Amino acid sequence: MGSDLLTILFRPDEYFREHAQEEAALGMPLGIVFVYALLSALGGYQMSSLMTPMFEGGMEGYGAVIGIFGAVGGFIAGIMFWILAAVVFYLVSMLFKGEGSLKKVAEAAGYGMAPFIASVGIGIAYLATVADQVTIPVIRDFMDPAAIDAAVEAFLAQPVMADVMLLQGVLSLVFMIWAANIWYYGIRYARNLTGRDAGIVVLVPVAIYLLVTIMSIGVL
Repeated sequence: MGSDLLTILFRPDEYFREHAQEEAALGMPLGIVFVYALLSALGGYQMSSLMTPMFEGGMEGYGAVIGIFGAVGGFIAGIMFWILAAVVFYLVSMLFKGEGSLKKVAEAAGYGMAPFIASVGIGIAYLATVADQVTIPVIRDFMDPAAIDAAVEAFLAQPVMADVMLLQGVLSLVFMIWAANIWYYGIRYARNLTGRDAGIVVLVPVAIYLLVTIMSIGVL
């Protein structure tokens, strides 16, 4: 299993070409997605727990609940990311008369999630090292949208959080490009596409994601 994963990460063309005619097996892809979702849950809990003092003005005593919501949201987002990627790749590849099953596409999409495990892990580790430097503004009036916006903006504008957001954006860009390389070969062989068609199927949605990410970190 370990050698297969290394081949997928660093020689995806070789792996997916050799397994193109086999039935889809979701065991390892589901494991990858599950680990990614668990780390996303940990990241969600970490961030929401960090922000909990912000809500003490009106939600005192609900810190644990906020943290749980953050964790559940992170886990669901991790699973949905995989499902969305598989469905989008499958639907777009229909335009090029792709032949493989949705299960085969889901398998390839799951393998492509592997780089994101490292991305989320690095983000969690970095935030843990700087968390004690973060100042948390308190929302005094939850009935005032302007007060809520001001507190959130003050939280995100401090240099340490700006660094955290920038790092997360850069990690998203770098590891998304790695994932796109795995998806390209995975979808190409899963749907029996030409190299050009597989490139369009994968790179168009990935390019949209990268553009949104770049805009979110203020580069554009």
